Amino acid sequence: MATQTDAGSTTTTTTSTEHGAGSRVAPAPALRLRGRHWETPSLDGAGWAETPYDLRPEETAFVALHLWNVGDAGGPPVPDGFFVDMGTRAAQEESVAIAGRYIAPAIAASRAAGLPIFHVEPADIALKYDSARHMLEPEAAPPARPAAPRPPEANPGWNRERNERSHGAGYSEWAGWGQMRIMASCDAEPGDQVIVTGAQFDRILRSRGIKNLVYTGFATNMCILDSAAATREMLGFGYRIFLIREATLAVEYPDTFDSRMMTRSALKYFELKIGDTIGFDEYVAACRSVAAGAAGG
Repeated sequence: MATQTDAGSTTTTTTSTEHGAGSRVAPAPALRLRGRHWETPSLDGAGWAETPYDLRPEETAFVALHLWNVGDAGGPPVPDGFFVDMGTRAAQEESVAIAGRYIAPAIAASRAAGLPIFHVEPADIALKYDSARHMLEPEAAPPARPAAPRPPEANPGWNRERNERSHGAGYSEWAGWGQMRIMASCDAEPGDQVIVTGAQFDRILRSRGIKNLVYTGFATNMCILDSAAATREMLGFGYRIFLIREATLAVEYPDTFDSRMMTRSALKYFELKIGDTIGFDEYVAACRSVAAGAAGG
């Protein structure tokens, strides 16, 4: 269904609620979202556009990615000597606040609407949860296969030197790595699935008929884009990808934190290259509408 926006451009409602001719089964209430993305009908007409989506809840999943509990209750404190996770103390504290203010309520709304909840984490965190081994390829589970040998560095020792220059001397040996889990406000519950790799995620999603993924988490300009099972990899498998704008934060620096320059830039990049961003309030309202419709309300 095409609709006209106030600016006169055309938007198209994308739906996944079609049913076969003659079907007497009433469709489940649709998860109604409005996504923002970059669109190029022509070079002169290119710009930001919005598309309404009517998604089947049974084909849609919620994803919380890299919610590391640095500086959170029960987690390692933000280290004074290292630039880890979100980097600065202010950005780290803000990520914990965002998880409590936006991601936890979005998880609750998704769960009430019957959407499955997935937690994507690196192996060192994910494998602390039993569900992470479900459909996981053997080579990704411990004991992991030794990495294939690489040629010697062109500049011997440069990778470690550069890493410690950016993150602090001794960064790789920080004791906090072993204490990390998912943030307390958003921790995996029974029935949730923890994910390690993109291949594992794809197998599980296809086995459950899921085609649409709503992401939240950190960091917008790094792991949300390029970690295992993150948005770029799952787009490569053909999934429709959404990101809740308020439920993410980029790695910000002291001179960008107040303006959120890195976050705003990363969201625009996502809207160009990956998928649609959506608003938190609209997403939660859509989930509540699905839950009410499923309950006959």
